[in-house]
Amino acid sequence: MAKIAYEDFERQVVQHHMIRGNVYENGAALVERANLWITEHGVDVLNVESLSTFGAGDDTSVSH
Repeated sequence: MAKIAYEDFERQVVQHHMIRGNVYENGAALVERANLWITEHGVDVLNVESLSTFGAGDDTSVSH
């Protein structure tokens, strides 16, 4: 039986900086991590949606 499911991949903090704030992994590292998860879990990807956030707060830009 097919199930509806999703998995979120958020950028991980790679360095904590006292003054400038957190430094996050770049897009290539995020995609590599997502691809590894897909391979390890044997997932058949049917659709991908991305959500990009810019700056602080709730300002978001969505692309499909």
